Amino acid sequence: MYESFYGLTKKPFSMLPDPEFLYLGKKHQMALTSLEYGLMNHAGFCVISGEIGAGKTTVLRKLLDNIEDNYTVGMITNTHQSFGELLDWVMAAFGIHQSGLNKVEMHQRVVDFLLEQY
Repeated sequence: MYESFYGLTKKPFSMLPDPEFLYLGKKHQMALTSLEYGLMNHAGFCVISGEIGAGKTTVLRKLLDNIEDNYTVGMITNTHQSFGELLDWVMAAFGIHQSGLNKVEMHQRVVDFLLEQY
């Protein structure tokens, strides 16, 4: 409906963040540059944080659109109450098998995975 009125070829508002419609204001550009810097310098982890709806996921999707396929990326887009919960999500994001492991074994498996990737 409004697409034709405004001459749009695609809906700019959807349930999923679309990096095609990202406006890189000062803070978004800084976040994107920080993530790119982390990748170029082989940082083990890169984290961006901000209020709900601030554009964190959209910035990350923009980064993923612009990088080569030889990077291993695990994306976690929600908050967690405990280290164990976060560890579960990290393992899931990287596709690391975790069934039947205690937290120490899970942590070691993540460390081993990261060392293999590096």
